[in-house]
Amino acid sequence: MRDFPSDPLAAVTHPDPAPYYQQLQATRPLYFDRTLQLWVASSASVVEAVLAHPACRVRPTLQPLPAALLDTPLAGVFGRLIRMNDGEYHARLKPALAAALAGLPPLSVDDCCAQVLATMPARLDGAALDDWLFAAPLQIMARLLGLPPDADRLALMRDFVVALSPLATAADIARGSAAVLPLLSQFAALPEDASPLYASLASRITPVASLHANALGLLLQTWDASAGLIGNVLYRLATDAGLRETLRQQPAWLDDGIAECQRLDAAIHNTRRYLAADADIAGHRLRAGDGVLLLLAAANLDPARHPQPLRFDLQRERQELGFGAATHRCPGRGLALTIARQFVQRVLHGAPDWPALARSHRFRPSLNARIRLFADTRTQEVKP
Repeated sequence: MRDFPSDPLAAVTHPDPAPYYQQLQATRPLYFDRTLQLWVASSASVVEAVLAHPACRVRPTLQPLPAALLDTPLAGVFGRLIRMNDGEYHARLKPALAAALAGLPPLSVDDCCAQVLATMPARLDGAALDDWLFAAPLQIMARLLGLPPDADRLALMRDFVVALSPLATAADIARGSAAVLPLLSQFAALPEDASPLYASLASRITPVASLHANALGLLLQTWDASAGLIGNVLYRLATDAGLRETLRQQPAWLDDGIAECQRLDAAIHNTRRYLAADADIAGHRLRAGDGVLLLLAAANLDPARHPQPLRFDLQRERQELGFGAATHRCPGRGLALTIARQFVQRVLHGAPDWPALARSHRFRPSLNARIRLFADTRTQEVKP
């Protein structure tokens, strides 16, 4: 009998969740999990139907903020994040954020990536790689926003991100609350023309509190998603010498290699939606107040969308959902893939100890993000 994860949340950090996801698609593409008290959607068609349904919102109607964040400095940021809102606020500001990111000149992005990655050691051991998986995307986005270098930013962001997790303890939330004000102050000190990206955001997003919150949100979105994307690609390279050699010899295929890794081993495995009104979806009646766990990683393995879905194929047509869909499709997809390409390309030619990385990898605890860490815990402690 296969070693299936105990539930869809445990699948995020399971060594091989693909067979479990495929079984759900084949037998229960949409079902109610009584233990989780959530509907669970796994097929591509059902996931897309939920994402596009007007009754399905990113937050529960009666709980726009997580209860643990109420009466903390984190609440003001969380409540202003475009990605955490629906309705008029989202409809007004999402196009502004998307336009600002779409207007980034590719050469300026490449230049920021090159400047940051030039300081990364050519040969990384597991512990150094763990640090750079988070530090490099953060530094690149900070440069694009016009933020000056800051020695404390990495630690502050770590505390901020941990505090927003459903797994956060009271101590985590206290540290995150202490971190958010110094992070916001970095944007308060920026002139509106600090960079082309920040100038574009400042011209489109008001009031200033929303501008600062969503600029910080861009740093937030580079954290787990970028670390997961890059780490999962590097793990595939560590375990597939043939792919490493192919991408060294054919660098033009690197984008396809990253995209196929993302389809097979997504960085973000699930997201949630909440019913604001009763709705009929995929033959089931969902009630107002119900929550739906959308298994984006499972949808990517749907054979109706990707024939022979477990086969790694650089040349296949892809319609993957790892960056969401419909009105909440991530506007930073192109930027994230560019950062990943530049990072992976540097490591690919840096001759790390690939077998050691494959042996030592493990997953950071998470309910939705599949983030591999590579430090050998037998010899040293790894930062959270």
